[in-house]
Order: sequence, then C-alpha cells, then structure tokens
Amino acid sequence: MTFRRVVGALVTPVGSAVALLLMVTALWAWGRAGWIAADATRPDVARWAVRSAAVAAGAIAQLLLLTFIAGRVYRHRNFNSDVARLTMGLVAGIAIVSAVALGLAGR
Repeated sequence: MTFRRVVGALVTPVGSAVALLLMVTALWAWGRAGWIAADATRPDVARWAVRSAAVAAGAIAQLLLLTFIAGRVYRHRNFNSDVARLTMGLVAGIAIVSAVALGLAGR
C-alpha cells in the first residue's frame, strides 16, 4: 500500500470521530449554557458566549464532515463545495469572535 492510501484510510475515521465529538459537545454546551454561565457576573451575556461557542463547534464539525467525508466520496472539487466550505469557515470564525467578545463582556 502506498503512503497516500494509508493516510486516506486513517483520515476518514479520525475526521468522523472528531466531527462527532465536536457536534455532541456543541449540543451539550447549547443545552447547558445556563448552567455553565451561572457563576458569571452577567449570566445572560455569558450564556450567549457559550451558545456562540457551541455554534462555532457545530460549524467546525460540519466543515470537517464536508472536507474529510464528502471530499473522499466525491473526489472532484467544484464551486459549490468550495463555497460551502468557505461559508462554514466564516460562520465558525464569526462565532468564535462573538464567543470571545461576549465571554469578556460577561465577566
């Protein structure tokens, strides 16, 4: 077997496991946002910070699935897949920045 096939055979299950872990974490954080932010000075703002981080984790999970799973099944790249990846990356980036800003404001 070539190195490329070995790496390809390992990337898909590892990418799937990481995406699943991120999605479960995102759903857990969204559901427990009030509990996580209970000790903050401004719990309403901190709750939105946790929810923004959960959205970022969900977007990153979808980006991983699109890249490592769908990218392996459909080997050709087209404009639609590139736009979907870019959109998910932008959503994740904006959500991370929002989570950090709200986290600092909720202290």
